Amino acid sequence: MGSAQVVALRQTSSGKRAGISLLAGYLLLYARTLLAMHRASNFDVTEPLLVLAILGFGFSLVAWLLTIRVKPLEYSIKEPKRELAVILAYLAPVIAFITWGLGALHRCIPAEPAHSIAILVAKLMVAVVIPMGIMRVLFGYSFRGLAPIAAPSRHVLTALGMSALLLVFQAVLGRGLRDIASARLPVSTLLFGFPVVFVWLALEAGVVEEFFFRVLLQSRLSAAIKSELGGIVLMSLLFGLAHAPGLYLRTGLTQEGLPAHPSLVMAVGYSIVITSVTGFFLGVLWARTRNFAVVVVVHAIGDLLPNLLPTLHSLRLLG
Repeated sequence: MGSAQVVALRQTSSGKRAGISLLAGYLLLYARTLLAMHRASNFDVTEPLLVLAILGFGFSLVAWLLTIRVKPLEYSIKEPKRELAVILAYLAPVIAFITWGLGALHRCIPAEPAHSIAILVAKLMVAVVIPMGIMRVLFGYSFRGLAPIAAPSRHVLTALGMSALLLVFQAVLGRGLRDIASARLPVSTLLFGFPVVFVWLALEAGVVEEFFFRVLLQSRLSAAIKSELGGIVLMSLLFGLAHAPGLYLRTGLTQEGLPAHPSLVMAVGYSIVITSVTGFFLGVLWARTRNFAVVVVVHAIGDLLPNLLPTLHSLRLLG
């Protein structure tokens, strides 16, 4: 692979048009899917439209504004189309893991904190270690070559700005802060708990999802079609659809807005109108910074308030 031509990420006018077309197609698919869900099960459209407006458009706009003067870290892709084909092929076992693997681990290791630790290790293996090994063997990448990390001042300010916005959003519209207040935890527990849970979420959610879906998948989609916007749209859609089999085949698990045993239409629809939208602003951050640390930190901060108590309980750090 040493003789392979290194292709830097770049956009052409045709790529920009392709990105706009893909975004328009996504919005059309979103509207038709939401309408089908409403007709099939009288699905309340209020929540998905708020998610689209706030997370999809609002947060993505803020991410873009915060990165106007940000210089992305150097990033290159050696064989965009071949690498994309490999990542798309590997997406099948990732979906199988999401659909059946997590449930199997729960049945095999039900007790906490062993269950949470096993889930973390399995996620890191499936989404980071194995695909990293594949990219190293087939294309000669190092981890730093795939996921650059640095701390330029503008990147740090971007991460701080998005993190502050997410904390305010969760504090005002989420229930995490209210649950924390209701728990009446000692200050010492909070001082210990927040950094522990942040590190846990940075690994369990940030590193896992950002490495596979942003670093590997989005970057290669963008390079293959020469459109950053198109890569963000396709990655977000694939991210959502990867969860559809699990939503459909689950047995008794609950998801807000869905019945215990959703139909195929509802499972696929939910993965599009809710799950896929959550990846847009992180996709913008990755496209504009090419800094793995930025997306990992912002992802973890966004999950911090609603997951503080559940994570502390699962790790047996609360009585």
